[in-house]
Formats: sequence, C-alpha cells, structure tokens
Amino acid sequence: MANTTNIDHIEWDGHRGAIHFNLSSDSTGLSALSILDLSADLSPAPNSIKLRTIQCTLYGNWILTGLIDATTDETFAVIEGQTADVSFEFVRDFTDFPGSAWHADKSASGFTGDILLTSTSLANGDGFDLVITFEKDS
Repeated sequence: MANTTNIDHIEWDGHRGAIHFNLSSDSTGLSALSILDLSADLSPAPNSIKLRTIQCTLYGNWILTGLIDATTDETFAVIEGQTADVSFEFVRDFTDFPGSAWHADKSASGFTGDILLTSTSLANGDGFDLVITFEKDS
C-alpha cells in the first residue's frame, strides 16, 4: 500500500493562489515530492511566486521540509512533529516581511519556483494537512 495523498484543490486567479494538500502515510518517505508545478498547475503561469502564509497540522513525530525547486533546492519551512499521538500545528505568516511577502532567491541556479516536500522519519499512520497561500512575484 502506498501513501495516500490528496491535493484537495489549487486556486489561482492569475495573481494570488492557494494549495491544499494532505497525506496519510504508510511510512514511505517523501523525497522532493512536487505539490505545485508553476508551469503545469497555474494558468497563466507566473515566472515565480511569493509565499504569503503556511498553515500545517502534522500528525506524528517526524519532520516535513518545504523546498523551492532549484539545482540546489531552497528550504522555506522545516516543520517538526512532537509526539506520535498528538497533532502539532505550524503557522507562518510572511506578510509582515519586507516587501510584504517572502520568496526564494530567483538567482539560484536552476530556479523553477515549484514547491516540493521532503520528509524525515515518516512512519505508518503519520500524516499532515497543509495549506499554502502565494501570489505572483512581480
């Protein structure tokens, strides 16, 4: 049996968007799993996006890492669960950062701007529910 993943929806109005992604694990780890491909999932496709907010509920004692795709991926969040039987909620709002939003360094070699997820110590029954809001980077 494989991990059960579900992209409930991707919203995109050409300027702002959101993705809702969840996973229930069979202990198969995530390795640079693409949850948002700018050119395939968004129309019209932007060259890059700015992250606005991240909200994640993590179930289990494991680590979820959010990455922006490049030749050397850039980490934008590391979310660590606390115990196997308690959920952990992680919320980050980038709207107070300079420029009103955070984004990856577009000068990074091989930058695509796609959003990837990687896991460490994912066990059977672990999981998460993730919502990321973003906007077109001008």
